Amino acid sequence: MRRDCDHLIPYIANELKESEHMAFEKHLKNCKECKKEFKELSEVWHALPFDNTEIEVPESLKSEVMEFVFDHKEQSGTETFMAKMSMLVTMFKSQFTPVSASIVGALLLAITVLGIANVQEKNLQAESMPIEILTTIPLQATNQSQTGTNGIAYIVQQGSEKNLVVQVNDFPEVEGSQVYQVWLLKDGKREDGGIFKPDGNGSGILTYQLAEGQTFDQIGITVEPDANSSQPRGEKIVGS
Repeated sequence: MRRDCDHLIPYIANELKESEHMAFEKHLKNCKECKKEFKELSEVWHALPFDNTEIEVPESLKSEVMEFVFDHKEQSGTETFMAKMSMLVTMFKSQFTPVSASIVGALLLAITVLGIANVQEKNLQAESMPIEILTTIPLQATNQSQTGTNGIAYIVQQGSEKNLVVQVNDFPEVEGSQVYQVWLLKDGKREDGGIFKPDGNGSGILTYQLAEGQTFDQIGITVEPDANSSQPRGEKIVGS
């Protein structure tokens, strides 16, 4: 989030200085993301009865709760969120009356639901985007006697996401803890591209999400004694 966008919650809470308030209003006119967040969060803000005279709640509380949720939306770890949630609930119980804690909980729940809805909406938009095959890479057996063993790899793009899809045919059956491991080679260095086991017909498929800007020169697949290889330890089966 850009620095100007960081003023969204204090703006809604009316906690900005006059100069900051005016500057953010100019920013809000041109920032589509802030406009959307402002509409959703301000509706929640004004819908909840924090001004009830029977409940003593610090004026900054709503802003603190919003900051908590807003910070979570920048995180991806479920454990981090659950730990923060547990700490927040403990704080509510120790510092506020049951009624106050209920109202704060309602605010937190409402904003969290909005955040989840936004994520789901973005996921639906991504799913509706067409899938484009950018590159097709044939994989040939290193042992020429295994004439049926082969594969093909695709680099596919959907929206801003790129994936490597590897499909293989007629691979020898693995035994025990053995797995097949995909390696991506770039400037002589190998990077783990995932593991898989073929089915009873020797067919298998693997999907690997490529990091932004990630490229490679070649693909190799080896049979490894287990799933713990950081570098190839077994025989190479196919390669590009």
